[in-house]
Amino acid sequence: MTISKAAFITSLDAYRAFPHQGEPEIAMVGKSNVGKSSLINKLTNNGKLARTSSTPGKTRLINLFHINEELILVDLPGYGFAKVSQQEKRRWAGMIEGYLTGSKHLKMAFVLVDMRHKPTSDDVAMVEYLRHYEIPFHVIATKCDKLSRAERGRSMPVILRTLAVQPWQVLPFSAEDGTGRDELLRLIGDILSPDEAETAEEPAGDLQAPEDKSFT
Repeated sequence: MTISKAAFITSLDAYRAFPHQGEPEIAMVGKSNVGKSSLINKLTNNGKLARTSSTPGKTRLINLFHINEELILVDLPGYGFAKVSQQEKRRWAGMIEGYLTGSKHLKMAFVLVDMRHKPTSDDVAMVEYLRHYEIPFHVIATKCDKLSRAERGRSMPVILRTLAVQPWQVLPFSAEDGTGRDELLRLIGDILSPDEAETAEEPAGDLQAPEDKSFT
């Protein structure tokens, strides 16, 4: 896939109708400051499309972007940010859950994790949540440019084991040097062309999520 056109659509404080609704959607989820906005900017080659900040917790709304007039990228609020009230955390979680369970056009969620660190309990909860609601997902291991090749080799098994995913479900990515960008664009192209896509499979093992699953 080649991105030739990208534009900001709108921000929402709760999931509801928005312009261009009905086109396929791909959602970005992950903890605060993991690099969701930077990934969008790198994918689109537009450093100013999605607002970025070195301060965690800046994405506090559902931000929507129109790609090639055929796809909606959805930047969801980050989770796991400690320096906000419990009420604010619940509000963010409500936005995330409201979108993930409410969208009828969501094709896949990209779960972003920082490759430098073991996935958090919130990351594990998110993956279990997506499995429970049978939402296809792919793990994007961000900031891989901060690691040496050997360090990446040690980090990958930790991600696989912690999230109970297969190697083909994890893509190292860097918004700095572009590592993984071409592969991610190909993945997005496959999502838009399901006849040619390699559909995500459930990892082996007993991963049945409990009933009445909630991401909180």
